[in-house]
Amino acid sequence: MAKTPAVADEQITRALALYAGMVGHVLTDPQRWLGLDDEPPPTAAFPLKALDALRDRALGKANPTSAAWAQQPVEKRVQWWVTRIGISAGLAAAAPRLAGALSDRVPLQAALGASAAGLAVCATAREHGRTAPADWVPLLAQVLFDREIAAEPEVPDAEESERLLVEEPDEAEAPSSGPVAALGRGAARAALTVWQLARTFLELQRLLDERPRGSFLTRAVGKLPVVGVAGGWLDERGGITKASRQTVKLLA
Repeated sequence: MAKTPAVADEQITRALALYAGMVGHVLTDPQRWLGLDDEPPPTAAFPLKALDALRDRALGKANPTSAAWAQQPVEKRVQWWVTRIGISAGLAAAAPRLAGALSDRVPLQAALGASAAGLAVCATAREHGRTAPADWVPLLAQVLFDREIAAEPEVPDAEESERLLVEEPDEAEAPSSGPVAALGRGAARAALTVWQLARTFLELQRLLDERPRGSFLTRAVGKLPVVGVAGGWLDERGGITKASRQTVKLLA
């Protein structure tokens, strides 16, 4: 007799539909939701200045709100999203690594990583012509959890997604203070966005180890105290890249 999955398809579909609707809202205005567009002040700390320089060099002038965006090759548009998500959402997902190996014991860590990788899945699908959030749900299930679902999900509309994204999170859990806030308003905004998205994954904890990850080396560095944030960022950024590539394969 076939073994019943620990997490039912209906539960996965419900969580991913909520997530997809919120991501659809985020992708329409990345400057607002993913931050890191503010120019750092002269007195800013080195990490913020470094991130700003990396952003300017990696992202270029063409973005989803510019007139030149539609003329860019789809591969270049996808890479823009992967880079953007890797810088902002990936950093937010890596922030708990300041605690080193202890972060692996915090349920939020895996949810943040899945949230960042899921953003790449949706953005990649969007640039390939799959613009309806409901169409992202089966892709998310396959890429993040290696599960195939056939249900037709009902995703929240723009008004509901806005409400969920701006809802005040628990101050004791939200990654919007401490090391993230020190990077500036943009990074704090990105952290809050990724946190709000990650909350939809908390009921899927048993599946989160299936999410795309970086290399074994970056995972090992991510377990070290303090410097773990660098390894954690590379780990999550690697997962974001893998999630995008897997999505392209599924779409093909």
